[in-house]
Amino acid sequence: MSRLLAIDTATDALSLAIWDGQTCQDLHRVMPRQHQQLLFTLLDELLAGRKPADLELDAIVYGRGPGSFTGLRIAVSAAQGLAFSLGIPVVGISSLETQVRSFLRRESFGDSALILSCIDARIGQIYGQWFSLHGGEMTALGDAFVAPPEAVEGPVGDADRGYPGLAVGSGAAFVSSMPPSLRDRLRPWPAVLPEARDMLEPARQALAAGQGEDPMLAAPDYVQTRIGWKTLAEQGRSA
Repeated sequence: MSRLLAIDTATDALSLAIWDGQTCQDLHRVMPRQHQQLLFTLLDELLAGRKPADLELDAIVYGRGPGSFTGLRIAVSAAQGLAFSLGIPVVGISSLETQVRSFLRRESFGDSALILSCIDARIGQIYGQWFSLHGGEMTALGDAFVAPPEAVEGPVGDADRGYPGLAVGSGAAFVSSMPPSLRDRLRPWPAVLPEARDMLEPARQALAAGQGEDPMLAAPDYVQTRIGWKTLAEQGRSA
């Protein structure tokens, strides 16, 4: 099985995880606006005296967002630097998807649920994406979006399924401002954050499907805009 190092800094959490082929070690700290200063300090703590090369990693996994613009750039830059130095690919994983996986690992809501994964965009808007849980399988219902809470729409074609509804993540604090059809249906869980350990399984699946990327192609998913950020390839630069 693939050996992976995962990094997510899309939210107030700085989250790291290592899969060595047999076990997962992770470190998850809530530390707003300290990601850049402390990422490699905490990575050293997680490595416990080892060097990244000692792990014989197959890829670096990064949370591609959406989320904090600064946080996303930090994760992408760290993933690129580590991957270049080790000569391995990167895998970008949706932070909204990871957030749902982190929630479901800790909580159980039966066989089926409709889940809005949402992150506070801090500009009177939320980042969001709809997911369905059915038979233990999670499926994305459409793409990630950004919208004011009062303009959030339900997933097309899902209104009649009757699943219990949940809103998870920091954006769930704004459920009371959503349209009545959603406000009355969604149970808010705002204390949920994406954890890097929950990026490992989708990253393994992506690598098995040949979806590892050249580090030059790593880029955050801002959803709103990509102003201020270009991949190395778009800049016309080489490693």
